Amino acid sequence: MARKKPAPKKKSAPKQTVKKKPVKAAPKKKKAAPKKQAKPRRTAPKKQAKPKRTAQAVPVPVEITETSRGRILTARERAARSSPVVEILDDPHPIVALRRFLESIHGEASQQQAQIALGAAQLMLLPIAREHRGGNEVKELVDLVLSRWDDFGERRFGFHAQEFLRNAFAAIGVDRDRIARLEARVPADASAELLFNLACAHAVARDKVAMLRAVNDALDAGAMPAQFRRDSDFLAYQHDPDFALRLARADVPQIPVDVDPYVPVVRTALESLVGTLREFGEQVELRPPVRLDAILDAERAHKISLPNDYRALLTITNGMRLWEHEFFGAGDYREATPLAARAARWIESTSAQGAIGLDECVPLACWGQPNDWLLYDPRGRIRGGDPGYVLMLNTDDHALEDLAAALGHLEDIAREVLGTN
Repeated sequence: MARKKPAPKKKSAPKQTVKKKPVKAAPKKKKAAPKKQAKPRRTAPKKQAKPKRTAQAVPVPVEITETSRGRILTARERAARSSPVVEILDDPHPIVALRRFLESIHGEASQQQAQIALGAAQLMLLPIAREHRGGNEVKELVDLVLSRWDDFGERRFGFHAQEFLRNAFAAIGVDRDRIARLEARVPADASAELLFNLACAHAVARDKVAMLRAVNDALDAGAMPAQFRRDSDFLAYQHDPDFALRLARADVPQIPVDVDPYVPVVRTALESLVGTLREFGEQVELRPPVRLDAILDAERAHKISLPNDYRALLTITNGMRLWEHEFFGAGDYREATPLAARAARWIESTSAQGAIGLDECVPLACWGQPNDWLLYDPRGRIRGGDPGYVLMLNTDDHALEDLAAALGHLEDIAREVLGTN
């Protein structure tokens, strides 16, 4: 029975397995599949590279990851969130966080502490001012900041303080007591924007006497009458004679009518320009002249005052089109013509971007391109001096001496551009 141990001979099975290997050709075909999937393998590490690098560079604290709603923050975002102002704003109860911060200050606040407190407060008020007014949240925040106002030192008169006051006036609603307390903190050199918001607050609170006083101060500081006419806070006063009188006093100054001396100069410049354009075969469209009384009627309807040399032009041609440059006629000031509508849209959009004084200017001509306009600057706000003509080429302004100079400038450009074609 001991000889029966040669059972190992049965291990010939591995030899059969070896012989069967050639039959299994499928594995060779499967080896080709990884080549097709090679791209996904190489791509996967790249997708995970950013989290790995971020984690290695700066460990992300748990609380920061939570405030980012599960997204890992960039280095810039982490740096921004390390700001005390942002920490206050990101707190679930930002007013409570601001109160804790103020309570940690003993005595007068440092320059940085005052800036943090005022900056956080004005940013809290900003969305409230945009969306709605009044409410306990605004009252609590205003009371909290004003209770420590004297501790802010020189920062009470700085940019962040004025922004806090401006946003507070916009958010406070009908609350005459708090408006008066806020107004007492308005500095003597307050900006026109701050004084305008103060007037808005008084208008919303239906305090006419205080509103008219604030309107005067805002106009003196540089606010435009057009701002008050289009703001919904003053709708209740649009037909109030006292309100209208104050705005009328600040309107564009009237230019005494004296057209005759300007007619020969304008006619000479116009004839020279028209001759040059016709020489190069460009489009010239002159229109019948208009009487001076019709020009003055259009000015009164639009509440403007045109310079005398442009009045003189209208008595020669009541609007014109020269080489894709379209000049206003009297009717463009009286009615909502396509040219007048284009000018209004451009002025509104450019003013919204922060351009100062544009909404007070009188459009005279579209200078070939949608963002190029010839204007009359009645107060010299854009020119930085006396009233006069200004050529706006996109966002660049160029002061011109008069209408003849503007026509001469157009002729020079025409010769330069058309003469080389």
